Amino acid sequence: MTTTTLPRPLPPRAPGDPSSARRPALPALTGLRAVAAVWVVLFHYRDDLLALQPALAPLDTFMRGGYLGVDLFFALSGFILAYTYADAMAAFSWRGSRDFVRNRFARVWPVHVVTLHVDLALAALVGTLGVTEGGHRRTADAYVANLGMVHHWVSDRPSFNAPAWSISAEWFAYLLAPLLFLLVGRVRRAGTALFLAGLSYGAMLLVFATMALPNGNLEGMFYVRILGEFVGGVMLCLAWVRGRARLGRLALVLPLALVVVALVPAVAHGRYWMAPVLGLGIAGLAASSGWLVQLLSRPALVAAGEASFALYMVHLLIEPAVHAGRVWAEGNARLSALVVVAFVAVLAVLSWLVLTTVERPARRWLTRRSRSRRPDEDGSAPVPGAAVQPVVGDHRLVRA
Repeated sequence: MTTTTLPRPLPPRAPGDPSSARRPALPALTGLRAVAAVWVVLFHYRDDLLALQPALAPLDTFMRGGYLGVDLFFALSGFILAYTYADAMAAFSWRGSRDFVRNRFARVWPVHVVTLHVDLALAALVGTLGVTEGGHRRTADAYVANLGMVHHWVSDRPSFNAPAWSISAEWFAYLLAPLLFLLVGRVRRAGTALFLAGLSYGAMLLVFATMALPNGNLEGMFYVRILGEFVGGVMLCLAWVRGRARLGRLALVLPLALVVVALVPAVAHGRYWMAPVLGLGIAGLAASSGWLVQLLSRPALVAAGEASFALYMVHLLIEPAVHAGRVWAEGNARLSALVVVAFVAVLAVLSWLVLTTVERPARRWLTRRSRSRRPDEDGSAPVPGAAVQPVVGDHRLVRA
């Protein structure tokens, strides 16, 4: 196994520094995206998978905690964007803010709008336009809101491609990010950044503990979850950068957290208590060079991480076919195995096709006028102070 170099960030530089040096890449965080996306898929398809393969029953608790993949992604988004932008945007610039928002739009909107129209076509075909008995909205106003990625701002009910609720939440965070980076870019002490990360997560958990519905969600308060975890990820990144990789000892927090979720149903049953632990695990992973970093940095996992956004956005579009396959094959071991293999293969092919034919080409086209260099998908980017950087890939996830 090859040795991975410790990803130690360069010291912060003043905004406007023309240095063209690049921060070290973080391929392990791209690999982590694949893990989080698959966790979300397992969460949504757990009933079908258990019906088709009862031998997977020991994984039921782990799959039921898969909604936490969204929380992992929200924190990861804040962490990587802070790694790329926080110091470079510590001084306000209209041009820099404009380019940041444009690049984030280019990152999420093309895949979102394509899957929106696929869902619309499928709904028209099977007759599920309008509002379903469960409250799923495929209406004209929901369509317009989806085009602007503000659909979750105006209604908590799912609309069209259901996982895209988190795109709306992330878009909210992206629009606030230039102001956030302006406020936090001058944090120079790791201890201060850790305190602010704890404060962000603590405020989120306090609101959930006192105001959540019985199902664990907040009505009309989507911003609590995204901001608590996005800001938490930003501050954990700054704690790492300012503390010079001292968080590396926390790398094992992440796999241990997943084990706890798998073994203790009460830890993650519709609640978010594990979210801060997952955030700490991200920081520990970024600061480490151990076996877990080497594993997540392997080419296959990095490639899967690059396709994780596409996977997330397409996985529920095939839900009717999976349900039909379950009805057809349930009780027959060979047919059930065939359906599961086909399910995995179709998702893999669809994800890669969306990545290569929609996500990457559209992002290049929408950002073609940018004068800055594009960061790598694994998180490498010009050091703070370089010109505006279009940013690393990140992730979107699901609702509990």
